[in-house]
Amino acid sequence: MKKAIAAAVLVIAIVAAFFAGTALGKAGKDDSGSTPKSDSNNGVQNKAENEDEVSDEVIKTPKNVFFSPNTGDDNNDASQWSPVKTKKQAEAIAKDIVLGKNEEIVILEYLMTVDVKTQEAAGVFSEAGGINMIPFTGSADGYYFKGEIVGLGCDTQKYLPNDGGVLFSARYMLKGKDYKGQDCSVFIENNGSALELCTPTIITDSRALSEWQSWDLRTIVVPVGGGVSVNVYRIHKD
Repeated sequence: MKKAIAAAVLVIAIVAAFFAGTALGKAGKDDSGSTPKSDSNNGVQNKAENEDEVSDEVIKTPKNVFFSPNTGDDNNDASQWSPVKTKKQAEAIAKDIVLGKNEEIVILEYLMTVDVKTQEAAGVFSEAGGINMIPFTGSADGYYFKGEIVGLGCDTQKYLPNDGGVLFSARYMLKGKDYKGQDCSVFIENNGSALELCTPTIITDSRALSEWQSWDLRTIVVPVGGGVSVNVYRIHKD
């Protein structure tokens, strides 16, 4: 019980009392918020022969290479804050990256950022685990969509009783305009167990953004004063 409470307090402090979400991408995502390797795009072809092989699939550490057609720079280093302009440039940089045994290249295309401001949390903890619920407001900005969170979003943090792990799930609705200038709404549900590996799902009535509902997406959550910034990316596997 004491360990569960201590873990909860530590995580809350690290993320400024928030996890947050942004959403998108459905197919091929698991509860850990990770996305399968490129060799499993069409589903699991063969069962792993033992538990160790399955574990290796899950714990692959991504080596991210970023690009942004609208805000990238031809001469930057393809980092999160200095994306290059094109996927071709990102792929060229990726070829020079030396990977460790449990690492994989992931090329990410920047879509938008949701800036989140958290409010007072409410929680309950027992020997069965813990729940912390954090309401939030905020806004989204990017080339493709700009808008505001409608009412309050809520991040639910579930603390597991045995291993002290934590699962995040954030849900919220945004209203604004897409890059075609059309009014639209975007619902986001973001799930994961690590701030750098969250899996969002999006539902939107924007025709211009309709592909976001089927793309494989990832968010990287960055703690900032009073909340977090949720950066939303499309995963490119080839």
